[in-house]
Amino acid sequence: MTRRRLQQLALCVSLALSGSAGFAADDKAAPAPPSASPAAQPSDVKRDFAAIMQDVQAEGQKLQKEIASPKDLGNKAKREAAAPNVIPSLKKMIGYFNELKDSGNPQGAMIAKQAIPQFSTFLALFGDKDTISELEKQAASSDKAEAVGAQSSLLMVHWVQSSEDAKAQEKLLGEADTLAKANAADEKLTNTLMEMGQLGAASPELSDKVQAIATSMDTPTAKQAKDQVAHEKKLKDMQNKPLTLEGVLVDGSKFSTADWKGKVIFVDFWATWCGPCRAELPRVKKAYADYHDKGLEVLGVSCDNDGDDLKKFLDENKDMPWPQLFDVKKPGWHPLATSYGIEGIPTMFLIDKKGVLRSVTARENFEEMIPKLLAE
Repeated sequence: MTRRRLQQLALCVSLALSGSAGFAADDKAAPAPPSASPAAQPSDVKRDFAAIMQDVQAEGQKLQKEIASPKDLGNKAKREAAAPNVIPSLKKMIGYFNELKDSGNPQGAMIAKQAIPQFSTFLALFGDKDTISELEKQAASSDKAEAVGAQSSLLMVHWVQSSEDAKAQEKLLGEADTLAKANAADEKLTNTLMEMGQLGAASPELSDKVQAIATSMDTPTAKQAKDQVAHEKKLKDMQNKPLTLEGVLVDGSKFSTADWKGKVIFVDFWATWCGPCRAELPRVKKAYADYHDKGLEVLGVSCDNDGDDLKKFLDENKDMPWPQLFDVKKPGWHPLATSYGIEGIPTMFLIDKKGVLRSVTARENFEEMIPKLLAE
């Protein structure tokens, strides 16, 4: 969960299941898939919103099995292997969203307007020739909105397809900069550029560069993104430097990680109200069970709004015996989270035996990092 969430490109499955789309290009830039499944096309009898979304969710679950991680999108071999199953599924999804658009339901129409261009971009990414051809045609349109929308889609596609080619992405940065300067007030282009920084960059430096182009634009998202990027930079700058966390525990006693000298420390910024945080707890519990006896300590930093909610949750989860920083006098977003520039939870740190912060993105790979740090 985030307090100020930038729109970001995520798996098409996530977009479908959440009922929203991150890549909000204009619906003019969304070519209708020429071979969408007949089963997904609107019939003479209009279905209601719930019935259509049920099909969206069912198809989304199939896609989730084909695309295990957003990182897979940048892997050419994995894309090509998945394409025979993913492309027909994406076309079905677009068919369902077209049905939503024509359903007469305002919410459905709004979801469809955002989702159709998103899913069309995925179709192009997975190599659907008809979609690519249509986008290229629209990119040369005399209609500026249509052209910029299609150019944005193609830029995203080429960027992700070049995830393993830094030189190719450097060239794409030039195209992105030119497009941004020519359309400085285009909110949707800003979103696309921010998404490129969050998915598919060949290096952290390229991610920073494309986000810098986005934040140079004159849009509300660009202004908001400047703060977000600053927070992310603050976190990154903390890495490879000593870090000691201090605060009040949920029982009112004082705590400092300085007392864990010589231990590998896993820090979890979380809250009981945060769905993604709770979803990650089985991984955290397993890591604690596997490595606590070998020198791993876990520290929770709770951003709960109510101490009773936290205490009740901990009472129900006896396999979470690690300490929790939470000051009942100062509930809500934890002061440490604020001071470190943490804008979203769960955020996870790993601190090595010498007290040096080794990762501020440990959520991605702490199962791999913990045994390596313990072995040092």
